[in-house]
Amino acid sequence: MDRELGKVSFFTRFTRNIITIFSLSVFAISAAGMTAAHFAPNMQEMSSMFAFAPAGLTYNTIMQLACFSIVMAAVSAVLFSEYFVDKLRFLWRISILFIATLVVFYVFSVICNWFNINEPLILLVFFLSTVICFSISIGLTIVKLNIERKKYGKLLEKYKAQNNLNSSNNA
Repeated sequence: MDRELGKVSFFTRFTRNIITIFSLSVFAISAAGMTAAHFAPNMQEMSSMFAFAPAGLTYNTIMQLACFSIVMAAVSAVLFSEYFVDKLRFLWRISILFIATLVVFYVFSVICNWFNINEPLILLVFFLSTVICFSISIGLTIVKLNIERKKYGKLLEKYKAQNNLNSSNNA
């Protein structure tokens, strides 16, 4: 993964993951709440996460999201550590993370009563929003990896030019 992360302790990376997941969760739910308040005012009846008007997200919801973030950071730490099936392809790790996110979010939804799990429309919206968020995340990750690949390719070419190396001499 990132060479720079190798210099950072596990606890620091884990804490960063928790903060990132928590921040993005609060942002996503706030954006969804504002959008729903404008386009679907009855959303408050569908989910206990939203409290419209001046109230915003409740303290209870924020603490639930913090717990969710800790669990997801732990899942992510296991999946993307060098100790978990070292040769597992990135796509498989992302797929497992996607399924784990669905399962963990569903469990939290049941425990915290975030939404009515017996309503098919709500489950469909949840699934679609998760797919959209993962698609955006994967897209940004691919862009980042391509930028890094180009950067390291240029650095390799510069190194080869400085040291008079070419690919035919490496055989």
